[in-house]
Amino acid sequence: MTNKKLNKLLEVQYLKGRLDELYKGYVPTSNSTNNRMVDARISKYENKLKDVDIVCYHIDMIERMNRRFAKQKSKRKMSVLLDKVLHLIDKNDNLNLYNEIKKQLDSYK
Repeated sequence: MTNKKLNKLLEVQYLKGRLDELYKGYVPTSNSTNNRMVDARISKYENKLKDVDIVCYHIDMIERMNRRFAKQKSKRKMSVLLDKVLHLIDKNDNLNLYNEIKKQLDSYK
């Protein structure tokens, strides 16, 4: 492997790592100025990744989309499971557990 290829590989790895860090801290539902600054940095690193290697950029976008769909699928399964458990629990005997499950179900909506 040549130095040029190695540098490209390391730069791609760095950019993907930075994007992962930024996406973990990014809350798109909020309109605060802090999130707009993070959004600008995300765009900056996405553009850099696109400039370094367009194939790696598209692979990263596909991976991100797959993670989002997997998370949604997991939430749907968990919601169904918690709903079943909620109906099995006697509300009067286990009020704390009932409220915790209800709160978690509400957070999925």
